[in-house]
Amino acid sequence: MNARESWLQERRKGLGGSDAAVALGQSRHKSAFQLFQEKLGLIPGDMMVSPEAVERMDFGRAIEQVIADMYAKRYGVKLRRHNRLAQHSRYPFMLASYDRTIDGKREGLECKNVDSLSYRFGEWGEEHSDQVPVEYLMQCHHYLATSGYDVWHLAACVGGNSLKVFHVERDPEMIDLVEQGEAEFWQEHVEKNAPPPFDYTHKSAIGLLKKMYPGTNGETVKLPPEAEAMHYARLDFSEQRELMEKGADAAKARILHLMGEASVGLLPNGGGYTRKVIKRDGYAVDPAIYVDFRFSSKKGAAS
Repeated sequence: MNARESWLQERRKGLGGSDAAVALGQSRHKSAFQLFQEKLGLIPGDMMVSPEAVERMDFGRAIEQVIADMYAKRYGVKLRRHNRLAQHSRYPFMLASYDRTIDGKREGLECKNVDSLSYRFGEWGEEHSDQVPVEYLMQCHHYLATSGYDVWHLAACVGGNSLKVFHVERDPEMIDLVEQGEAEFWQEHVEKNAPPPFDYTHKSAIGLLKKMYPGTNGETVKLPPEAEAMHYARLDFSEQRELMEKGADAAKARILHLMGEASVGLLPNGGGYTRKVIKRDGYAVDPAIYVDFRFSSKKGAAS
């Protein structure tokens, strides 16, 4: 067993910072049901991770030192690296793997590698605020709860060449929310081997079920009446989706027709559409020229 496998095995014994939002039902990427399955060893923790996501995580780990070095240089501080999992003093199932802590201060640092588009169009607010994606916000509060520290800084390397720094200060109400939420998940579900409800609306639901039941056993089962209701609901939703897509395409076609060769089409009440010719050179792919068409909500502006 290598060092990372040993670390993952230790993490299965409790909840880490990246588990906080999931345990409280606030993660867009993983459901509480999936986390329950992982902690009980019913499914491996990386079974839902795509090769692309694995590569992003590998890049994140590789660039962590660079982010930490740039942060230390900018703020003139000395950072301490931690190789062991920390543990909450009152809730032993709350574990933490800190990226760095700041020597001489009750402060910690979390390093993130962020795609420029995700940063621009995501939940990031003004730099030096605490407006970060909810998963990261709860991760920082988990670390504040575990460490007892006053501030957790989040340094984001955006697009590979820009360091944006955010600050999450200790909030007793948020700390209590995180502690109680994680305690409920761990004590009421994991320790009692009682799974939380399966969230069929979560975007990971179908992928998770495919991983849970990857094959077939040749048996035939009789489904309950509920399944028939779900069958017709599925048909109705599929039909509505098709109608919505056709309607959206028809509306787009009408707007394009109204614009003709124009570059910008302004709406009467503000905002507008833009058309721009995009030329793509042929490197690893075939060269192409196409018209980029998009809406801008800014009055009289195009993006």
